[in-house]
Amino acid sequence: MTMVVTLGEILVEVMAKDPGEGFREPVRLLGPFPSGAPAIFIDQVAKLGYPCAIIGCVGDDDFGWVNVSRLKNDGVDVSALQVLGGQTTGSAFVRYRLSGERDFVYNIADSAAGRLSLDDNALKVLGQSAHLHISGASLFSDRMAQVALRAAEIVRGNGGSVSFDPNVRKEVAKDPAVVGALRQMLANCDLFLPSGDEVSLLTESANEQDAAKEVLRLGASAVVVKHGSRGATYYGPEGQIDGPGYMVHELDPTGAGDCFGATYITCRLQGRSVEESLSYANAAGARAVTVRGPMEGTSSFAQLDEIRTPGRQTRGRRTGFAGWLERFAPDGGQAGVTSVCSAHPMVIEAALLEAKSLGTSALIEATCNQVNHQGGYTGLTPAAFRDLVHGIADSTGLPRERVVFGGDHLGPSPWRHLPAAEAMAQAQEMVAAYVAAGFGKVHLDTSMGCLGEPSYVPAELTARRAARLAVVAEEAWTTLTSGPSAPPGPSAPPGPPQAGHGAGAEARGDEASRLCYVIGTEVPTPGGATEAIGTLHVTQPGEVLVTLEAHRQAFAAAGAQQAFEDVIAVVAQPGVEFDDQRVVAYRPDGAGGLASALSKTPGLVFEAHSTDYQPGGELARLVRDGFAILKVGPELTFALRQALYGLDRVALALDPSWHERSLMAEMEEVMLDDPRHWQSHYRGGAQKEHWLRHFSYSDRIRYYWAAPRAEAAVGRLLSHFGETLVPDPLVSEFLPTMSDRVIGGLLEPRAKTLVLQAVRDVLVRYARATKVGSAG
Repeated sequence: MTMVVTLGEILVEVMAKDPGEGFREPVRLLGPFPSGAPAIFIDQVAKLGYPCAIIGCVGDDDFGWVNVSRLKNDGVDVSALQVLGGQTTGSAFVRYRLSGERDFVYNIADSAAGRLSLDDNALKVLGQSAHLHISGASLFSDRMAQVALRAAEIVRGNGGSVSFDPNVRKEVAKDPAVVGALRQMLANCDLFLPSGDEVSLLTESANEQDAAKEVLRLGASAVVVKHGSRGATYYGPEGQIDGPGYMVHELDPTGAGDCFGATYITCRLQGRSVEESLSYANAAGARAVTVRGPMEGTSSFAQLDEIRTPGRQTRGRRTGFAGWLERFAPDGGQAGVTSVCSAHPMVIEAALLEAKSLGTSALIEATCNQVNHQGGYTGLTPAAFRDLVHGIADSTGLPRERVVFGGDHLGPSPWRHLPAAEAMAQAQEMVAAYVAAGFGKVHLDTSMGCLGEPSYVPAELTARRAARLAVVAEEAWTTLTSGPSAPPGPSAPPGPPQAGHGAGAEARGDEASRLCYVIGTEVPTPGGATEAIGTLHVTQPGEVLVTLEAHRQAFAAAGAQQAFEDVIAVVAQPGVEFDDQRVVAYRPDGAGGLASALSKTPGLVFEAHSTDYQPGGELARLVRDGFAILKVGPELTFALRQALYGLDRVALALDPSWHERSLMAEMEEVMLDDPRHWQSHYRGGAQKEHWLRHFSYSDRIRYYWAAPRAEAAVGRLLSHFGETLVPDPLVSEFLPTMSDRVIGGLLEPRAKTLVLQAVRDVLVRYARATKVGSAG
C-alpha cells in the first residue's frame, strides 16, 4: 500500500472578475477552473511527487474533461474517476463582495458528483492506499457520507490511516444531517484537520485546546488546527507544536486549506518531523492564496522552498496579537482583552482584584489628556501613573509583572491649539516618557489637526506623524531594555510581563521585550459623543487596508520597519457609541464584513473604542468579528458613582442628619464651582443639566473625583460605614444588583467591598465576552 487517495466532489469554479453583491446582473467571468476540495487536495499531493489517486464522478462534458486532463497531467491516478454520459459536471460560481466576503452559487448535489459509488476500480485503488483523505465538503448527502465511511473502513482495515478536514461551508453548517455526517466521520479518522473555529464545531468544548483533547480521546492520533496566515497548531503525542505562517499578498483563498492538508500529510508519510511538515504545509497554504483560481496555486517542493525563505514567517502564535495575548492567559482560553481606561484608584483596584481572581494579567491604559509628561488633567506623569498602579497591585496581592500598561491616543491632541511643529514636539516628549515608564502598548493617534489645520488631517500626513512618534518610541524602548537592571521599588520601570530589563534582552529576541503598537484614526470621540448621536460611519474594509498601507510606507521611510511589524491592532469604528442619554448597540450586519480585512493582515485585530454600556452579547459578537481589544472607561466610573450614590442614600436612610454631609450634594458644588469639564457637553436648562451632571452616560463627573473636596467627601462616606455591614434590606433597596449575592452569603456587605464589586461586575461582563467560544 503506497498511495494517498481521496474521494468526493469534482467540479469547476467560475469567478466574477469584479467584486460585487452577487450574480443578479450580468458580470464578467473568469474560468472555468478545475476545482472541488478533494481534487485540489489530490493535485497538491501529485505536485509533491507522491503516488496518489482520486475516486469521483464527472459528466461527459467540457467541465468534466478539463478536470480529468488537469489531474492526469499533474500525475494523479484517475482510473477510478468515472465519466458519466448524460450527467452534468458540478459547478460553483463565486463572487467577492465589496466587504471581502465570498458568495457561492453551487450545483453539486444534483451533478455527476452525487452519483459516486465504490465500483471495482474504486475498490482496487482503495486496496492500494496507505492513506485516505475525506473533505467535509463532499458529505453533502447521506449517500455520499455512507460511501466515505465505507472507504474509511476499507483503508483502516488494511492498516492504512484516514484524515478528515471538516471544510464546513456556511451554506450547509446549520443542516443537522450534514453536521451528523461530519461527527460520524470525525469518530472514524486518525488525523483531524479543522480550520479555526471548526475545531469546536463538532465537539462539546469551548476552546481549541480542550476541543483537540476531546478529539484525541475519540481515537484520533493527531489534530492540526489551521489558522490561515497565522500558521497552524499541532496536538498529538509530541504535545502542542505551533507552526508559523508566512507573509504573502492574498488574491484568492479558495483551496488554501486543501493544499495545506495535502502537504502536511505527504510530508508525514515521507517521514518528516511535525515541525518540518507544518512548515511546508503553511508554505503551501500561503502560496495557494497568491494565485487566482482554486487549483492554480498547487505547488512543488521547490516552489514551497521559495516561500520558506528567511523573513517571510509571521512567527505564528508568538507574534502579532496572538503572541501578545498569551501574556494575559498563557494557558489559552482568551479570544480578546479588556482594556481598562481609567486613572481612578478604586477602578484600578477593582480591575486588579478581578485579574487576580481570574488568574490573568490586567491591561491598564492611560490617555494622553489624562496622563502625560506635563501631568495631564490628573496631574500624573506616566511614571507617576505607573507607580500609582503598582502600589495598588502590591496592596491587592497581584504581582506587578501581571500588570500590562498601555498609552492611548498618544499624539498631539493635548496641544492641538499650537502650531503642528510645537504640538508634535510635545507629543514626542510624551511618547518617550510613556515608553521610559514601561508602557509596552502604544496607540499612536496623530489624526487630529493642529493650529491652522483641518480638524482631521489626511491619511498620509497622519501616518508620517505616527512614524515620527514610532521612531521616538523605539529609541526609548531600546534605552529602557538595554540599560542596567533597575533596582526594585515603587519607582522601578516595570516593563511588560516576562520582559528582561537587563542588558541583552533585545539580543535574546525575547518576544516580551518588544513594544507593540496600535494604529488607526477612525476613533469614536474619547469619553463618548459630545453631541446627540446622529449617523455613525462604520469603517469599511478598504479603509482599513488604506490605513495600513499608508503607515507601512511611512514607517519604512522613517526607518521604523520593526515598529510596523510590531503593530498588533488597528482602531476601527464598528458602529458603537454613547452620548449623554443613549447607547448605540453593535450590529454585526453593519460591521461584520470588516473581518475580511483581517484575513489580509496577518497577526492583526481591531481595537474597539467606546464599547462602554454594550450588552454582553454585543461585546461577544464584537470579539468574534475581530474587535479583540475592548476599551472601557466611563462605564467603570459610572458603576463606581452608582455604588457611591447608593451608599450615600443608605447613609441617609440610617441617619437623617446625613443630608448635611451628602456626597451627591458635595459633588454638585464641586462641579458648579468648576464647570469646564461638563459645561460644553450638557445642555437643556438648569433642571436637565443638574441630572446630567450626575447620571449621564458620558459620566463627565469622573473628571472631578480627584478634586480634594471630592476625595474628602468619598473618604467621609466610606469612613462613616467603616467595617459596619450594610443592612441587607438597604442593599436590596439602593444596591439591588448585589442583593442576591449578599443574601446568599457570596458577597460581604461592607461599603468599600460593594463599591469595588460594582466595578468588577462590569469587568465580569467583558471577561465573559473575551473568552474563547463565548456566546455572550
